[in-house]
Amino acid sequence: MQNFKCVTLLFFIILLCSCSSFRMGKEESSISAEQSFMLINFKRDSIKDWEQGMEFVCVVDELPILLEPRSGIKEDYKNLKGTKFKYKGLEETQTWRGFETCIVYESNGVEFVYKISKQITEILSTDFNPLLPELVSCDYILFADSLLRGKTLYIKTPNWYSVNGVEESGKKLIPVIIQKIEAGNKIFPLSIIFKTSEGREAMVYTTMFASQYMSQYSTFDKLFTFSNPKDKYPQIKEEVWQLITQSKVALGMTKDECQISIGLPDGVSQIPEYSGLRERWTYNTGSYLEFKDGLLVKFRLI
Repeated sequence: MQNFKCVTLLFFIILLCSCSSFRMGKEESSISAEQSFMLINFKRDSIKDWEQGMEFVCVVDELPILLEPRSGIKEDYKNLKGTKFKYKGLEETQTWRGFETCIVYESNGVEFVYKISKQITEILSTDFNPLLPELVSCDYILFADSLLRGKTLYIKTPNWYSVNGVEESGKKLIPVIIQKIEAGNKIFPLSIIFKTSEGREAMVYTTMFASQYMSQYSTFDKLFTFSNPKDKYPQIKEEVWQLITQSKVALGMTKDECQISIGLPDGVSQIPEYSGLRERWTYNTGSYLEFKDGLLVKFRLI
């Protein structure tokens, strides 16, 4: 009888652990539609996947610091933004210091090299990629453009740029139509140009790859959503939603509405009053919000 109880108890423990593991695995594997889009369509390639003739576009005016012309004179190369560089292959030589491999590019009849102190076999056996953020793959740009051009997405950030690259304020959580995708800059390789329903054209810089070296707020899934964000908040009135899209608040808004509009506070404190307590939200920008009975009664936005 004692053995039966022990076996029964062990069975329930195993069952409970299995259920917990299942729930944890389900939570961990939960990703957004935008993240899934990135993972399925955009996989990081390495130089072993490159083919001769593959093209890259330069996103800066100056020659990348790690790219050298065969002539060795860098001063001759200016105003390179928009210039195409074609991958020609790998060349291995042996020097007195050991083996050296050159990644060879060509542009306008001139060859440029990126030097690595490794043998070709060693390079091709790894996921090595040259550190040249100034050169963005044309295939990467064209593929992203083919997937998104003409699509209606909802933009999640009010931090826009003009098509000339000048910072400007916009709206968030509104529908936009993707006009085209072009090369970005050496930090954000893509620029997504879009148009609002009012005809305003603007753009944001982004990447289809998450990176520990890049702000997580710059990735595609942090900037856009495929579904209408308003559908998640049917209780929010239309006039309040219009304020939220402009990152504004108004007296009488709820805490949730204010949070959606301007984000989580950097600090929260309680202010005692005769009639109870006020809750004060403060932001590092100098903005603050004050709530009473869950509704906004005072604020300052900076």
